[in-house]
Amino acid sequence: MQGFVRALLLYCVVCIWANAQAATFEVGFYDYPPMMIEDGRQGIYQDIFDELAKLTGDQFNIQYYPYPRIGLLFNAEKLDIEPGVYPGWVHNQPVPGVFSVPFGKVVDVMVFAPGKRFPVKGPEDLRGKSVGLVRGYAYPDLLPLIKAGQIDRRNALNEAQLLEMLARMRFDQVVINKAVVQYSVLQIPEYRDLEIGDVMSAFDVSMRVQPRHEAWLEKLDAALLVLKKQGVIERIYAKYGVYL
Repeated sequence: MQGFVRALLLYCVVCIWANAQAATFEVGFYDYPPMMIEDGRQGIYQDIFDELAKLTGDQFNIQYYPYPRIGLLFNAEKLDIEPGVYPGWVHNQPVPGVFSVPFGKVVDVMVFAPGKRFPVKGPEDLRGKSVGLVRGYAYPDLLPLIKAGQIDRRNALNEAQLLEMLARMRFDQVVINKAVVQYSVLQIPEYRDLEIGDVMSAFDVSMRVQPRHEAWLEKLDAALLVLKKQGVIERIYAKYGVYL
């Protein structure tokens, strides 16, 4: 009952704010299904912003860019919002930003070729193995063993290539975003025999916002909490086959 009352109060507050003058925010996306899908302008984050627009009355001008440009544009204050960011990833950036309440997670998991699954409770369990990873990604938990030559790092250009090579048995195991795997399995029948294993890392992610909009965060936080308490965000993730 107490939770319901709190959610109702939050909803009322957001409704009052929505009747105030609307603001427009520039939002940076990159093509990263199912989180952001450039073809058709859809995906989990698009759906969340659509719901935020209904609640807040604000407008979100979403534009797609190559991934490396997102950080550059944010640092140059040409983007107002970058979605799905863990604060620790950007604390060394010239403009780290300010952050909303967390609304989702980024979870990396082991995924295995058919019949190759084994328990991985930590990096030490991968000692002596070849592991498919995305070129350019840091993987700080695995880095000491990679540098010591105890894990054979096998690079792919992106998650899509990782899964393709795993399905073709070019790799036995990879580390990859769980949401990407779950969505890809729904879209590509050849991937349905791949085996999702243990979690390697998990991060709560938020909206990264330009510091000049810090006063707006209270409104954004209230709207995100309403969407979470009403189960809207969970249903959006489920729409794309994602259960974290």
